[in-house]
Amino acid sequence: MKKKAWAVGIAAVLVICVVLFGSMYYRFISNTIYTESVSHLTEIFHQSDVSLEQMVDTTYSNVRLWADYLESGSSEEAIRAQLEEADREAGFSDFYFISREGKYLSLSGEKGYLDFKSDLSELIIDRKDVALSSAIPGKPQQMVFATPAAASTFEGFEYEAVGVGYSNSAFVENLKIKAFNGEASSFVIHSDGRVVIDTSQAEHDPVYNLLSTFSKHSDLSEESLSRIDEDFDNGKEGSCLITIMGTECYLIYEPVGIDDWLMASIVPSKTVNASMSKLQSITFVIVALIMFVIGSAVFILLLHRNRSRLKAKDVQIMFRDEMFDKVSINSNDVFLMLDSDDFKVDYVSPNIEKLTGIPEEQARKDIHEIDRLIDFSDVELIWEHLYEILPGEQKEWDIEYVHLITGESRWFHVTAYCSDIMDKKKYILVMSDRTKDRQINRELEAAVSAAENALGMAEAANKAKSTFLSNMSHDIRTPLNAIIGFATLGLAGFEDKMKVRDYFSKILSSGNHLLSLINDILDMSRIENGKITLEETESNLSDMLHDIKTIIGGQIQAKQLELFMDVRNVTDENVYCDRIRLNQVLLNLLSNAIKFTPTGGTISVSIAQLENGSENTGTYEIKISDTGIGMSPEFAEKIFEPFEREKSSTVSKIQGTGLGMTISKSIIDMMGGSISFVTEKNAGTEFTISIPLRINTAGSAEKIKIEELEGLKALVVDDDFNTCDSVTKMLAKVGMKPDWTFSGKEAVFRARQSLEMNNGFHAYIIDWRLPDMNGIEVTRQIRSLGDETPIIILTAYDWDNIEEEAKEAGVTAFCSKPMFMSDLRDALLTSLGQKSGGNEHNLLNIDKANGFEGKKLLLVEDNELNREIAVEILSEHGFDMDVAVNGAEAVEKLLESGAGTYDAVLMDIQMPVMDGYEATRQIRAFDDPQLASVPVIAMTANASNEDRKAAEECGMDGFMSKPIDMDEVVRVLQEVLGRR
Repeated sequence: MKKKAWAVGIAAVLVICVVLFGSMYYRFISNTIYTESVSHLTEIFHQSDVSLEQMVDTTYSNVRLWADYLESGSSEEAIRAQLEEADREAGFSDFYFISREGKYLSLSGEKGYLDFKSDLSELIIDRKDVALSSAIPGKPQQMVFATPAAASTFEGFEYEAVGVGYSNSAFVENLKIKAFNGEASSFVIHSDGRVVIDTSQAEHDPVYNLLSTFSKHSDLSEESLSRIDEDFDNGKEGSCLITIMGTECYLIYEPVGIDDWLMASIVPSKTVNASMSKLQSITFVIVALIMFVIGSAVFILLLHRNRSRLKAKDVQIMFRDEMFDKVSINSNDVFLMLDSDDFKVDYVSPNIEKLTGIPEEQARKDIHEIDRLIDFSDVELIWEHLYEILPGEQKEWDIEYVHLITGESRWFHVTAYCSDIMDKKKYILVMSDRTKDRQINRELEAAVSAAENALGMAEAANKAKSTFLSNMSHDIRTPLNAIIGFATLGLAGFEDKMKVRDYFSKILSSGNHLLSLINDILDMSRIENGKITLEETESNLSDMLHDIKTIIGGQIQAKQLELFMDVRNVTDENVYCDRIRLNQVLLNLLSNAIKFTPTGGTISVSIAQLENGSENTGTYEIKISDTGIGMSPEFAEKIFEPFEREKSSTVSKIQGTGLGMTISKSIIDMMGGSISFVTEKNAGTEFTISIPLRINTAGSAEKIKIEELEGLKALVVDDDFNTCDSVTKMLAKVGMKPDWTFSGKEAVFRARQSLEMNNGFHAYIIDWRLPDMNGIEVTRQIRSLGDETPIIILTAYDWDNIEEEAKEAGVTAFCSKPMFMSDLRDALLTSLGQKSGGNEHNLLNIDKANGFEGKKLLLVEDNELNREIAVEILSEHGFDMDVAVNGAEAVEKLLESGAGTYDAVLMDIQMPVMDGYEATRQIRAFDDPQLASVPVIAMTANASNEDRKAAEECGMDGFMSKPIDMDEVVRVLQEVLGRR
């Protein structure tokens, strides 16, 4: 059905394309024919127009000559004889003596009245010629051409103009168009449509007014008729297609050049386009045939390719199904997929009979067996329970089930997922066999119960171990089940890229969760065994907080949260502490704040130095607050206990190990500090850490005051009071006279006022995000005043996106929140030109432009899969890779290749034959100093501080933990190779 629908769809598309092309081609040919026909007709009818003008000009010339002759004083007999001779030569129908009132006396003696449609006396006074079409009783329709003459009498008739009459037939014969088989009609008309000459009177009823005829007998709309009437009035030429009495015709009109006359010609379109229409039809048929042939060929080619592709996919699906069935048979997890509409079983793994006793076919057909299996006595409840799961979410529960064949009790942990792809929902259920875990737990409980009276301490230990195993079994298996399940489903649905992308994203998320869980368990185990020791190093609080802000910046932006960071009264920022552990605590608290704060919320970080410190020790208070979901009072009492998480629909959607807060409190306790919190359900949480840190007096000896700025004014602009208060105090310590304001507009006003009073500011520190206008706009307006004072933009965000715009506006330097004294001094010195500005961090690139191209590495790794992954990733980053499977082989390769062959060695620790430590010691003992100094970097899953120290003691230059984090690999390699 799918193949047939696909073929029908392609055919329909091809037909539509042919029809559209044919329609466009037909319109193109029609427009071309119309344009060419109008041009041809205009040229033909223009010749008639020219002929008419020549006839009229000749007639007027003759009439003027005869009028001049009458003024010669000849006798009436001579006049008559001369005019009769002229009649014989010119062929006019009669000669008229005309009075001012329009009365006439003909040469033949007849008298009558000519209707000139205007005041003849004005024409005579203006000495203008006049022509009219006149019907004199007893005579055929004729044209009379008159011209003023000297006032006189002839045979007693007083006249002031003379004229001659020509029969209309003389003009008609001259204007008839010989082309188009005599089917063309021409009219000489006035601007109001009145017909002067009609060349087709013999073929139809007389036409007195052409516009009136069009109005009654044509298909012209009122708008088109009005446009033609307007063209006639203005003496403009034009053309159009018009249907008169059922016949489509071309209408061509243009001014004649005589009074308000126009020449209008009408020709049937079939007569004009006879040959062109035939050509149009033939070419249209040819083009349609060509398009049909091409379309058919494309259709056949696509159909063939689609069939081949579908056949290949069918083969792949068969192999994947067989592989999935083999994997499922040996797994202790049952996989089910239910349709969201009727909850029928779309898929069930073949191992369901082994684990539950329900035959596979029965599970597919009898939905009641599945109801009983997943522990719902009422059929309606399972639907309601699954309906509550939203796409991307999951629900979990435990069940006890009696095996239908063996009769033994089995325990399963059920995890239900909802998948929504292309508007089709499916429910995926993973039933994990926990029978052995349950038996182990029961055995442990029995052992504890048997020794309860004699071994009270042992009971507590066993209970803790039981709880630990139970929780760990659940927490480790949950992401592991998701990884196995979605990997299996990914293989089964490989042809659906969107579905596979969804599965693999969930696999990656579950993998990261599992790694985080393992790291927390290891940290907790070391803490309980007393194996963790604090390692105090020289640290700078400013660098520490800025690094933390960089780490969480991506999460903050991704969730669209507001981040506020400020510093209060920190006079000693250079301290001794275990920076890694303190970072771990702060990042854990901030990660929780980000997790549990909805989009649009706010997270605040503040650090203050309290006054109760001793001479060489400072007490620092760090507050981390959020506007998140908060905690209930019941859960808040147990927050620092292992594996405690609040039971709510909101929290259950967020993964976590349950150890983070326990580890954080343990670290703070080891540092001699304290951690407390204030929380309210749905109103947020604030954690407060108070910690004593030894002050690095050598690092704090830098002079605070800046002599060049002593006594000078500075203005701080920020909408946060704490920031204004903190920065103004630091400016005062630098030696300046600070002032502050919350408003950007007020800052511009103060700048203008200070300039007018010749008491300007010498430094501005402006927050980027102000409520009334941003810091860049404030800078721009201050610069427009002619103020060249250094301006420092203060921001809690990455300024790379605004740097170019800010510098164009006139910003001198940037400073990142939270602002410590060292940050302020650096920014001020940069503004004075005594220190280079800009972001001097070495941002690591992970493409081939990072200088790794051509570098050769020796990878020492015994695990084939790990070796393959590392080689592929590092090769993509430009490295030339060589491998060794153990330490002995690595030592041998180095000796054989000689110095300079390898730029560095990536050394695993635990390997057969020779481990990484021994291999490094042998390398460092080489006789060749250059070969012995080749950089050796540990790349191992042993990631504790003890492992790092052991690597350093045996002579290794760097340390990287597995799984491979490419950012860490690039950083360590650049650092080690850079030192070299």
